[in-house]
This record gives sequence, C-alpha cells and structure tokens, in this order.
Amino acid sequence: MATSRILGLLLIAIGAALLLVLTTGVGGEVLVGFLGLAFLAAYATTRTYGFLVPGGILTGLGTGILIAARDGPDAAVVLGLGAGFLVIALVSALVGPRPAGWWWPLIPGGVLSAVGAAGLTGVEDLPAYLVPAALVVVGLLLLLRRGGSSSAKKGAGED
Repeated sequence: MATSRILGLLLIAIGAALLLVLTTGVGGEVLVGFLGLAFLAAYATTRTYGFLVPGGILTGLGTGILIAARDGPDAAVVLGLGAGFLVIALVSALVGPRPAGWWWPLIPGGVLSAVGAAGLTGVEDLPAYLVPAALVVVGLLLLLRRGGSSSAKKGAGED
C-alpha cells in the first residue's frame, strides 16, 4: 500500500474521531486512543514496525486516559502507557519474524506497568519488589534459552 494511502487513512481516522467528539457527548479523551488504533490498522495492513510503535503507545495511553476520565484511578494512565509498550513487544514477538531489538519495549513497559500497578494497589513500594523479581525472571530466561553461547562452543585455550 502506498505511503499516501496510509497517510490518507490516518487523516480520515483523526478527522472521524474529531467529528465524533464534536457531534456526540464523547469527550476528547478518546482522541489519543483513536489515533493509536489508526496506527495499529496501518501496521496490520503493512506490517511496518514504524506504525506498531506509535500504535501501541497511543492506544495504551488512550485507554488509560479514558479509564481515568470515567472516574477510574489516575494510575490507569501510567498502567495503560506501560501496557502499550508491552503490546509492542508482544506483537513483535508473535507476528512474523522478530525484528532486531524487538524486546526494547519491555523495559519502559515493565517500569511503567510496575509504577501504575503500585498506584492501583496502593502499595507504594511495589516496584521495589517487582524489579528484583523481574531480574530473577530475566536471568532464568537467559540461562534456559537455547542457542546461546557456551564454553563448549569456544575453542581450546580461549576463556
């Protein structure tokens, strides 16, 4: 699909969201989510990673904003943003060949999700427990993964 067609679809989605806000009682909090959904639709059509990143971030953030605006907890915004980053990594891992560095959204997604979860649970030091637990899990995954380098693969006399 040509770039101009994708841009056209994104502009239509933004315009439709603005018209929805103006003609109904829906507040402007839906705009971020609609924009994110438009980027995700562009990703689904083209499989271009450049559409997945803003799509995941904006959809997650928009969901959190919508929940908070509907008398939900304010921490939903941070948790939604974190979930948006995690969706990027999840989709990257599940759809087609993994791009190099597909895992990078796990870092901001994990941190933001931990902070958001702490705000939702009322346990302010929750990230203090989640970070060490995440380090243990990542360490176990590194030890258990297949195809990693090992001392058996090294030549004699190498350290």
